[in-house]
Amino acid sequence: MAELVRELNGVPLAGLMLVVALGFTLGRFSFRGFSLGPAGGTLLVALLAGAAGLSFREIYGEGRPLLTVGGFGFALFIYSVGFEAGPQFFSSLRGGPGWRFVLVGVTVSVLAVLAAVAAGRLFSLGGSITAGVLSGALTSAPTYAAAAEICSDRAALAVSFALTYPVGLAGVILLVQFLPRFFGDRLAGDLRFDARPEDPDRLPPGPEVTRAFRVEREGVLGRTLRELDLTHATGCYVTRLHRGTEVHIPHAGTMLELGDHVLARGRLDELRAFEALVGPEIYDEELRKRFSSPRRIAVTHRAAAGKTLAELRIPQRHRCLVTAVDRAGVAVEPSAELVILRGDVLEVTGPPGGVRAVAEELGRFEGPTNETDIAVYAGGIFLGILLGRARLTALGFPFTLGTAGGLLLAGVLLGRFRRIGPLSANVPAPARQLVRDLGILLFVAETGVAAGGSSHTGLHGLYWPTLAAAALVVLLPVLGAVFVGRRILHLNPAETWGSVGGGMTSSTALLAIRRAAESNEPALSYAAAYAVASVLVTVAGQVVVLLMVH
Repeated sequence: MAELVRELNGVPLAGLMLVVALGFTLGRFSFRGFSLGPAGGTLLVALLAGAAGLSFREIYGEGRPLLTVGGFGFALFIYSVGFEAGPQFFSSLRGGPGWRFVLVGVTVSVLAVLAAVAAGRLFSLGGSITAGVLSGALTSAPTYAAAAEICSDRAALAVSFALTYPVGLAGVILLVQFLPRFFGDRLAGDLRFDARPEDPDRLPPGPEVTRAFRVEREGVLGRTLRELDLTHATGCYVTRLHRGTEVHIPHAGTMLELGDHVLARGRLDELRAFEALVGPEIYDEELRKRFSSPRRIAVTHRAAAGKTLAELRIPQRHRCLVTAVDRAGVAVEPSAELVILRGDVLEVTGPPGGVRAVAEELGRFEGPTNETDIAVYAGGIFLGILLGRARLTALGFPFTLGTAGGLLLAGVLLGRFRRIGPLSANVPAPARQLVRDLGILLFVAETGVAAGGSSHTGLHGLYWPTLAAAALVVLLPVLGAVFVGRRILHLNPAETWGSVGGGMTSSTALLAIRRAAESNEPALSYAAAYAVASVLVTVAGQVVVLLMVH
């Protein structure tokens, strides 16, 4: 082991890549829904590697360099957070029911900061450890990365983040399971059907897919989709219906008849429940021939935003169907009542001419998946760094945004305005995810190795207080946000908990909430809250550090 460490110290880039590879692999392992995730796994491996003697001094020297691989990863990641949030950030703040989801998510972020500062002062943790507690309790890599820019003890930040990360993961799962009962809520609603498979865990959750089914079960015949509430009962949603020679998109008042062919979208375990409730799976060749592969259309036109799918009348006017809606990376049900926002991406299928007409009406086609406009990242990071260094004045006090604030602001603005005149930035979703994930893993690996090799982390004698603080930061914001959502804003349980998960910016929370609700309904409120909260939690790391100093 010692010989391997010496070899890697001679080629630090190889050591960094090994830490990322091992950490990412570790983060993918899941046990009963519990996993560290890529950032958590990489940080743990990095801390262990640093403790074993891995170091980057041979290439960086003893002093802090102006530019490191981790620093480059930091810039890529923080900018990507803003760029991803940009399309939905402003839409979520506008009118309509979405503002209530955003308010619940903001409540989570604000209460998390207040709880972290209160716990930090109560237990005398200091700014760096307290920021790590907040990052771990929210399982938020953006919070950790932003705090690392200004905290005085990166080693303490990294270790406290790693120590409290499992508390955040386990805490949100336990809260979703037990708190709704405490509040007298049933996320799954009053289901009239028990159509779930006996052991749904035997099937991997997997991605959402589409399957066709023949309507045969007596329990669904002659009843409308609104009455059946199939999304709650199975977790799937119906995207189209084939009756006789007609194929059309159903609405809430559509009544199912014997022999109808319906196309449902959901995970494999959800589709099995749908089959048990509605009828057997079939192959509908007519649907295959009638509709081509869906095209992804980004909603950018102001006139289209704020309308429901029913108001847009896409099937009636263009003979096209909306088969899926992607909102901030979250799949939401394309029901007739769904309000479309700027930044949504619709999957539309139908005649080529009709699909083109829909794209012209709503916005534009997403660019090719094999082409990425590198300039939007390089130029955006350049702009963000300049914004971060600019000296500004507010209420007579001079201040700077800092690198993280500048990058975040540039990302939000360029993510929102991806088309400027004839110029259009094309960054496919897989490319955005690669840049974001690689950026944070490089940064976490570098800072984690440095923390693991540090002889002083500031946590000696504070391990139990740090864990206690993390528990408070998980519990108090969730309690407060659920109270606001249920008692003040009068949201239903699924909407409230979806908003809470979005406020925590936790994909683990969304998965747990969806399982508890037995539907995809929480995804809508999650996406609205996530767009704003992803920016707030990034800033929150630095806010905590500054508040603990004063």
